[in-house]
Amino acid sequence: MTLKLGLSQPKLFLPPASIGTAALFIALIPISLAPNLVKLCEIEIGANAVIFHRAWIATVIFGLLSGLETFRSQKSEDQPQEKKPFTKIEIRLLLAMGTVGATYLLLWAWALTKTNVANVTLLSNLNSLFVGAAGFLLFGQRFDRRFLIGMFMAIVGALAFEFNGVQFQADQLFGDVLSLLTAIFMAAYLMLLERLRSRFSTATIMVWRCGVTAMLILPMLPLVEDRLFPYSWMGWFFVIFQSIFCQVFGQGLLTYSLSKLSSGVVAVTLLLEPVLASIFAWFIFSESITWFDLATFIFILVGIYLVQSSRFALKTTNAEL
Repeated sequence: MTLKLGLSQPKLFLPPASIGTAALFIALIPISLAPNLVKLCEIEIGANAVIFHRAWIATVIFGLLSGLETFRSQKSEDQPQEKKPFTKIEIRLLLAMGTVGATYLLLWAWALTKTNVANVTLLSNLNSLFVGAAGFLLFGQRFDRRFLIGMFMAIVGALAFEFNGVQFQADQLFGDVLSLLTAIFMAAYLMLLERLRSRFSTATIMVWRCGVTAMLILPMLPLVEDRLFPYSWMGWFFVIFQSIFCQVFGQGLLTYSLSKLSSGVVAVTLLLEPVLASIFAWFIFSESITWFDLATFIFILVGIYLVQSSRFALKTTNAEL
């Protein structure tokens, strides 16, 4: 097996880190567009209903892809490692990943009802700090100077980008706490994904992630939403498009990138998401964007470049697609 992997490496014209980086930056496009697409969907249904429809539609698509993988493996002489029976620990990890993924989405949606958008964006984007702290304290990871400087620059840039709209008020304290919890659960989700990618394919992981999310959110919908389904074909179009583009394509590529890059690098790179979301909002909704916003965008990019080029960026082992 080791010899086979070694012989197959030259077929990759790009280093694993470059492939993971490319997948992650492409994933940022649909991920950054998601908030604007949610706004379009909210003309007919609420945010929690949008999340539910995204989850179940993506579960069906990833289930078909996973079934296709199984069919192809049956035609192949080599049995991949994933086809071995799931262990109890692996099932617990998959369930934990799906539960944590659903929890951070629900906390994010709840926080938006209790505090302003800038506070939610600012505090929830601190997940890179929690990933780094957990890696250092729990797993004994050590980061080189280049990574730490890059992470500091990216976080400072992200904080500066959102700081003008931040309002810390007593009546918004609960929402701010929810935003911080969102960051913690997002960090845990990325670290669980990173661990699972060494054993399972992207399709398998996303079936569990989206399936668990749909099952957890469904019982809550009648309590938090007045309307569960879009009432026009245009409403269904935006829901289905968001499911395919943002959940399947965007989150699928994000999961794939964790087979090449560490969760710390992915978390720092995701700091670009609110900046790109604002740029897309400028194009779609004509929302204002300043030269200061563009300057922070460049500052974050420099920080991400330092993180991506550090020794900590590349994982020592890579999983299959």
